[in-house]
Amino acid sequence: MKKIISIIIIAILSVGAMNAQRLIVRMDDTGGAHSMNAAIMYCHEKGIGTDTEILAVGPWFLEAAKLCNEHPKLDVGVHLAITSEWKGYKWRPLTSCPSLCDEDGYLKASLPWQGPSSLNLEEVEAELRAQIELAKKYVKNITHLSDHMMFTFVPGVKDIVAKLSKEYGLRYQGGPDDEAIGLYMLGMMMPQNGKTRSESLLELIKKMEPGKTYWTIEHPAFDDAEMSGMFTREGENVGADRQDVTNAFTSAEIIKYIKEKGIELITFADFYRENGKL
Repeated sequence: MKKIISIIIIAILSVGAMNAQRLIVRMDDTGGAHSMNAAIMYCHEKGIGTDTEILAVGPWFLEAAKLCNEHPKLDVGVHLAITSEWKGYKWRPLTSCPSLCDEDGYLKASLPWQGPSSLNLEEVEAELRAQIELAKKYVKNITHLSDHMMFTFVPGVKDIVAKLSKEYGLRYQGGPDDEAIGLYMLGMMMPQNGKTRSESLLELIKKMEPGKTYWTIEHPAFDDAEMSGMFTREGENVGADRQDVTNAFTSAEIIKYIKEKGIELITFADFYRENGKL
């Protein structure tokens, strides 16, 4: 009788696992600014943030590394960067790489995704390798790689990232290979039609299908004096925009819904390890 009961319990649990919904919440640009660092840790502590991507070239990298180490449950990826898109606020590379830099020695604001490229791929590899090494030196829980501003679309660069991913045993996150192993992009919670990001994110979460693992991505920060000086276009209110992200990732309504529906918040490391990719 006990054996039969055990079998029934296992069967019930297995069905529950098959119907479970899981979500990874990725927060980009740790190390980019103090405001970003503080908001990302706040979203992890008080909200639903499970992962962050750290910029080794970011001016606040060392603070970010310290904070990541103080939060061992926070999954961390190296946010590889070969561009610096902000105006009036820039970062420089870790190596000598003239083909990646503007006339002042900062990383260029953008790179062409198509057509001829003036990039020296040896310089690209050396720079990306240096960023990985610096992140690994200071951060204990590095598990994967990601790309800032989707630079792997630049011709020849994706192969370099794939090579480094294999060499360092850090899976590249965000590529089409993720869906092949059952990790689906939930979408970005864009504030459309007058909606806040909290409203958009809740709508996305409600569309999650049973038995699937999803991930979403955004950029938390606080609406403070530091963020008011950052923009890519004149008149852009980056502080308010990123505060909206922070509000969404700490929304009491979203947290309540996730708990009531039994949605499991996991990390990329959790998912990749169970699929034999780490």
